[in-house]
Amino acid sequence: MPPKNGISSVFSKFLLGGLILVIFLGVAGTGYAQWVPTVQQNQFRSEWVGEQLDQLPLGASVSPFGGLQPLVGSLQTPDEVQREVDASLAGVKASSPFSFKPSLGLGWEIDNQGSLSSNSIIQTTSAGDRTTNSSSSYSTASSIFFAPAGAFLYNRDQGPWNVSFGYSVGYKYFLNENFVGNGSGTQRNPLSQTAFIKTVLEMSRYIITSMFNASEGTGYDISSGSNNRQISVGGSSEVKYTLGQYSSLDTTAGYSLQNSSESVATPNNNTTTLFGNCAPEYDFSDKTHVSINFGAGRTSQSLGTGTTALGTNAPLTTSQITARNYAQTLAKVKYDITGKLNFNLGLGARYVASSGITNSIDNGLSPAWSVGVGYTPTEKTSATLSAGIQGADVTPSLNFMLNWNPREKTQFSLGVSQTQSFANSVSSQYLISRNFIGTASQKLFKDVNLNLSLGYTSQSYTNLSANTPGQNTSQLPSNFYTAQASLVWKIRDSINLSNNLNCNTGQSQAGSNNSSRTGPQAWYSISLNFAL
Repeated sequence: MPPKNGISSVFSKFLLGGLILVIFLGVAGTGYAQWVPTVQQNQFRSEWVGEQLDQLPLGASVSPFGGLQPLVGSLQTPDEVQREVDASLAGVKASSPFSFKPSLGLGWEIDNQGSLSSNSIIQTTSAGDRTTNSSSSYSTASSIFFAPAGAFLYNRDQGPWNVSFGYSVGYKYFLNENFVGNGSGTQRNPLSQTAFIKTVLEMSRYIITSMFNASEGTGYDISSGSNNRQISVGGSSEVKYTLGQYSSLDTTAGYSLQNSSESVATPNNNTTTLFGNCAPEYDFSDKTHVSINFGAGRTSQSLGTGTTALGTNAPLTTSQITARNYAQTLAKVKYDITGKLNFNLGLGARYVASSGITNSIDNGLSPAWSVGVGYTPTEKTSATLSAGIQGADVTPSLNFMLNWNPREKTQFSLGVSQTQSFANSVSSQYLISRNFIGTASQKLFKDVNLNLSLGYTSQSYTNLSANTPGQNTSQLPSNFYTAQASLVWKIRDSINLSNNLNCNTGQSQAGSNNSSRTGPQAWYSISLNFAL
């Protein structure tokens, strides 16, 4: 069964929000741009219904289309998606550039946090004053659901142009009106949607590639410790122009915006990223390539009025806007050691200037560096690593991805990352997230597949101002574990029976005296899915 979650108001609003899905080394201009998932993303989207077209790798060797089957979702690795896409589109491309894939899931779900109750306790102090404390508690509940979804895809080559487009939408409706396994209110019956547009113009002397992706939905946001809605948009463009036999000019630019809303921690909060790079490149040989990257950019945060930081009771009375602006120069060398192993190294300097942050602690000139390694020892094994500190970074970033397919029926993947951005719930602070995700897929029988996933994340704040008290890690789920298992029986090409089990270490809920606590959450669903 597909992921399930999300809300949307109007499609126009969907196009206004944003979360950047541009890979980490996009700021550097080159790289080992393989998408590495995070625990935050997987947890937030774990209940979405429909294809998640916006999160696919954007490399030239990877199709931009999502898997065309309404199951597994976040448990699929990029390689699995690619194989499904190649098979699914083999006939589509020959007959028509258009493809429409509707689906419907009918099932039952049980959740140990599926029912929510609130309690008010009146206490009298020694002075005779009366205070009211509220608390909430979860209990087990279940519900029948139905989940329609659909994906519209377009892919066409016309002369030097290649144009690809995809849009998906999914909705999950629980018949039990008291079921809150996915949140209450407008988040109870989620609507999620994703989209992408990719264009490529390839001429004799230049190649222009543009990519836009967007998503909207609801879920549990680990980075703010709350259920909220996120509307996300990201776009990037690259122009590579051949100057001579051994030289070229590579320019890239990108923008992203993520809007988080519908919680006291994120009533209407935005984080944005903007960057541009220009890099002359020279090929000393078939194996040695050098470039000088000139870049500039900005990351910013806007916290809406009413934002209440975790662990506090004082909402903001005015909006707060903070930003980090940077300019950077990076000299890079890429060396193809063998046909299976390549390496690059970048060294340079960057200048950071903050705005809206009083007594910023790291303004000024500082080093910049990047390193990347790509290794493909066999057709069944590949590994990529990228790391560095660039632009507005406050700590090194890291992406590592390992794929191993020992047999046709068996696949493994491992992703490790360290990411950073402005926190979406507290001012003048970066949120540092360290993620580990491992997945395994095994075909047990001809038509039965088992998929497993295990994730772990730790997160903490880095204060950007010498004047602002820092938030401590205890105000977030600082260590968060997730586990997923999916057993899918393909009855026919268009019908499958899906069993899904999800566990995590707990979502925040209100305790007495305005405290917060978490409890382990687990939900199981079984559904019969139909797809054309």
